[in-house]
Amino acid sequence: MSRIEMAAACSEVLRVNRDLLDSQFDGYKLSLDPLPIYSISVKSGVDEVKLRNEEYTLQHMQAFGLTNYLSGDLWNPNCVYFIDSDWRLMQHRIVLESQPSEPVAVFTIPEGATRRAASRHSVSLGFPSSDLCVLSDGVGHLYILETGCRDQFEPSQWKVIFKREVCNGAPAILQDSMCRVKESEIQVDCVLLHVEKTAPVQENGDTHTAKSDYETYLEWITLKKTTDQSQFEVENSRQLKGKTAPVYCGLEEGAGGLFLASETDFTIISDSLHPVKEEVNDEIEKEEEETPLPQFTWTQTGEDITLTFIVPETVSKPDIHMVMEADRIDISIKNGKELLSGALYRLIDISCCTWTLDKRKLEVMLSKEDEGFMWTEVVVGDTRGEYVVDPDQAREIHERLAHLTSDAMGPDPSGNIGGKPGISPQDLEECDMNVENEVCIYRIDGKKHTISHKVCISSHQRLFQARLQSNHPPCICLRHDVDGIVWQPRPVTAESPSPWHHESTFNALGYVQASKRNCKFASCAPDMSYCVLCDCSKHAYIYRQPADIPSPLRNRKSGRVVGQIAKQQVVSLDASDDILGLQATNERLFILTSKKLYVIRVKVE
Repeated sequence: MSRIEMAAACSEVLRVNRDLLDSQFDGYKLSLDPLPIYSISVKSGVDEVKLRNEEYTLQHMQAFGLTNYLSGDLWNPNCVYFIDSDWRLMQHRIVLESQPSEPVAVFTIPEGATRRAASRHSVSLGFPSSDLCVLSDGVGHLYILETGCRDQFEPSQWKVIFKREVCNGAPAILQDSMCRVKESEIQVDCVLLHVEKTAPVQENGDTHTAKSDYETYLEWITLKKTTDQSQFEVENSRQLKGKTAPVYCGLEEGAGGLFLASETDFTIISDSLHPVKEEVNDEIEKEEEETPLPQFTWTQTGEDITLTFIVPETVSKPDIHMVMEADRIDISIKNGKELLSGALYRLIDISCCTWTLDKRKLEVMLSKEDEGFMWTEVVVGDTRGEYVVDPDQAREIHERLAHLTSDAMGPDPSGNIGGKPGISPQDLEECDMNVENEVCIYRIDGKKHTISHKVCISSHQRLFQARLQSNHPPCICLRHDVDGIVWQPRPVTAESPSPWHHESTFNALGYVQASKRNCKFASCAPDMSYCVLCDCSKHAYIYRQPADIPSPLRNRKSGRVVGQIAKQQVVSLDASDDILGLQATNERLFILTSKKLYVIRVKVE
């Protein structure tokens, strides 16, 4: 993907639907209404997998550090699943809550007794259709299971209709799966994640490894069978590589693309159907020549914006024309060019804004009126500046700008400015190179192998992800100001050119979750009627959407009539065992510990 195309793809922003925001929300009211709750003993235990000593790396912690051992089924909301200590897939189905039933084994993973001592990760599964299950055993095998009807009184044993070693036999976990039916053909797409040690690199006769000892890989496999066939066959296999594990992964509806969120971009390195094109160095150099240099650079924190301009040597402070207003800025040089002018992206606090001129470097500090809100641009519509987070990148840009604005014949060929020795790459330490990476959410096209849409979400804390519909990728909930905004990725159409759709809002959820220091799991109901935060043990907190009340109330201080109340409810478990899994449905909340499975009736008429 060319840099010009990448810039176009990265120009998107998450557009919030103002109609789904509540500026009058005044908090959650603690409700003491009891919720029906009962527990079922997990006699055979839960197959809990711990990281080995050599796996305490950044990639392993991101990918496998927090595992939800309880799986839900949108096709049958009455069922939840977990793997017991004997490597059996256990199904718990709600029949009559007045007579709780025990979990039933529907499938036993083959070779469990002989392979469980080897290097492995937890078993992961998904339900792409009403009669299929995709299962990764955590030791490098992928299964497609025929389940039949899963919501029946006496569940039948599931049958293996496909088994294959994947990821070169490396321990892998399932990220997402999806089923498509085309006339007489059935296709199943699944994405698996595994982490591998970086291969040694030969350079100048010496063998060494990269800065990071591990790399993250995604295997995107497409399986196909016709109605006349009993077995699936591999139609296509793609492999993606990245430096860090993704914080979000979901297959696009129709499996035409893959949605990812990560600190560094994943790239497709192999495709069994469509050859992967490699960029030619000459084309890259040509693109660099065609890409215009930025006129300035800017960085930001939660409190301020810093703009940096390189001006000619003859410019002094009296030559700088600076006009600042709360919503506008004008910067220019006397008898010279305009540096920046226009309406600001957000309001600023003029009383706290400053600017300095040190030799040729003009720095302008803008104080944000809304602290904590991250800007996507400085002046609306002005693309001449470049946002940087790497000081080395900023220094390189400033040196190139200094060359273009210099009054001298040319800079020192050695790269030194003003005759002073510069900083060579050998003088930099690793801490100088490792600046906090930006997290972006983007879509990778499955055929073109390029990033078609991309937006930075570094300023929006990730709260949770959950699947709302069986044929859609999981939604992702991000913090915007104090609220939690639920984004549902969807296919791009002419009417909707952006794949990021604001689906719902959980008022003040970002503020609430920040106060839960022991929060381990978070999720929401598919109909988004409530969200839940779950501690490491003992407690779960339910936050419901505002609901009408029979008799409106009047706020004594403001005089405002309150016709809706958002309730908060606290669930206390009867044991202090570690919570291993959480699943939320429209009617019930399921919580799994090593000894019990708790069922909480959330929807009470």
